[in-house]
Parts: sequence; structure tokens; C-alpha cells
Amino acid sequence: MPRVWEVPVRDSTRVRDARVAAEEAAAVAGLDERRTAAAALVATELATNLLKYAQGGTMLLDVVDPPVLPEGAAARSVQITAIDHGPGMSDVPSALRDGFSTTRSLGAGLGTCRRLSDDFALHSVPG
Repeated sequence: MPRVWEVPVRDSTRVRDARVAAEEAAAVAGLDERRTAAAALVATELATNLLKYAQGGTMLLDVVDPPVLPEGAAARSVQITAIDHGPGMSDVPSALRDGFSTTRSLGAGLGTCRRLSDDFALHSVPG
């Protein structure tokens, strides 16, 4: 039976919990050290963004088996989902571009997440 890690991100202490959940899911999936580190970084970036831009949210992490993966993907993967009810993004392409930020940050988080992921999707509704 598949396990899903659910991490409510309400304060900065939960960012670590999201990273640990990603590392645990990666171990279950049998990912190598490089891919485990990538999953941990993606989870950390997304959890940080939940706090910074949406005043919190929920991280869901699970191990995905081959039948639901794109052709050519690794044998098993970790799916990381960040869910929030924040204000949304009015310009998603810019948000994915390195250097773009609506706060005083480097603006590399979402671009990094996309580069480190085998498959990346972002859905946002402004307002």
C-alpha cells in the first residue's frame, strides 16, 4: 500500500519536516543520493514559498510507480505537491524565470524546482 506524507506548513519549523519527508519518500522509492538531494531541495523550496507567499499550505509527497510516469522516467519517482490558498500568481512564466521575485529574494526557487524535476507543473489562479 502506498504511503503519502502530508506536511502542514504553518511555520518555518515545518520546512525541515517537508525536507525530511522528501528524503524518506526518496528512500522508499530507491532513489540515488543525487536524486534524493534534488527531491529534498525541491521540497524545501516549495515549503519555503508556501510560507513566504501564501502564509502556509500543505505539502503532499508520495512514491509514484512506473504505470503513471511519463515514458522514459526512472523506475520510481517521488511526487511532491504544494497546495495553498494564497493570492495566486498573475505571471507564471515570469515566476519560473530565475531572477524574478516579488519579494527581496534571489528569485531562483521555482526555476530551480523545475530544473531539478523530471516533470514539473504549476497551476495558479490569481485572486
